[in-house]
Amino acid sequence: MKTKIIPAINAQSFEEIKEKINILKDLVRNFHLDVASLEFTGYQTWQNYYDLDRVEKNLIFDLHLMISLTPQEILKWTKESVKRLILHLEASQNPDGLLKMAKKTKKEIFLAWSPGVEFEFIKKYLIFVNGILILGVNPGKSGQKFLPQTLERIDFIKNFLKPKQKIMVDGGLNKENIKDIIKRGVDFIVMASAIYNQPNPKEEYLNFIKLIERNG
Repeated sequence: MKTKIIPAINAQSFEEIKEKINILKDLVRNFHLDVASLEFTGYQTWQNYYDLDRVEKNLIFDLHLMISLTPQEILKWTKESVKRLILHLEASQNPDGLLKMAKKTKKEIFLAWSPGVEFEFIKKYLIFVNGILILGVNPGKSGQKFLPQTLERIDFIKNFLKPKQKIMVDGGLNKENIKDIIKRGVDFIVMASAIYNQPNPKEEYLNFIKLIERNG
């Protein structure tokens, strides 16, 4: 499987989410939505799960849940348009219960591995999930600088994953460092500001697709 790019949206409102979707929806139908709380990340984004009932039927979403959740609270995010739930178990007071409940939703479940979280914390959960999202920045606002040790973490995690489990990389990715990610054979690259903060986001997205084709 070739590496795929998933555009990420880090927005304050659902109106802003719709605007960013409209920019690229002719090219892509899978978007990555950041859901961040002030308490966990120091930065707050859109968090109104019921808005997902109003999206176009052909769109699918990965929800990066950078919020503290109880096991029951995960259920409100399991809308029809949601394909993947990406969990920060370190933010939960009941990580085992949260993961168990998330598995019952029949969605794809990814663990988020932040730079500040010890591998030993997530190790025992790996066998229960579809994949892992490796954060190249600290959880929070889009546009942060990529942390170089992320490359070592990608190489390291491969020793603990089953063949069908996927690797997703998110945070701080751009033209300067994406080749280092591509050559490691990850499954998904998540990009926000590198696409949306450019004069022509459509053209920029297509340029990254071509970059993968040349280097994948």
